[in-house]
Amino acid sequence: DEGNGGFRVFKVTPGSPAAEAGFEVFFDFITEIGGTPMDANHETFTGKIKESENKRTKVVVYNIRTQTSREVHIVPRRWGGSGLLGAVVRYDSLDNVENQGLRVVEVFPNSPASEAGLVQFKDFLLG
Repeated sequence: DEGNGGFRVFKVTPGSPAAEAGFEVFFDFITEIGGTPMDANHETFTGKIKESENKRTKVVVYNIRTQTSREVHIVPRRWGGSGLLGAVVRYDSLDNVENQGLRVVEVFPNSPASEAGLVQFKDFLLG
């Protein structure tokens, strides 16, 4: 059960612990850190990350694209960039997430979508 929300991943810096963990921007929600379910209180998130510094920590991630939860192990640490994760996150509700973004199902040859490099059944339009 993914509850009703989590910390949505909006940016992942290359070379960061978040990049090593394979977080998927926009689609991944961090719903649990070290056995603690996340809530809308940002201090819950930052507290668990600080408490987990330099420790291999289990994180539960719900992906709205695949509609599945997965366990990821991450080591929050000072890595040369900002923060202990190298990710920009914000609490967001999982309610109505199926209405966020459109999947590209067809790309016509010589169209603006084709020129932009969109890939059918792989890319999404977000907004």
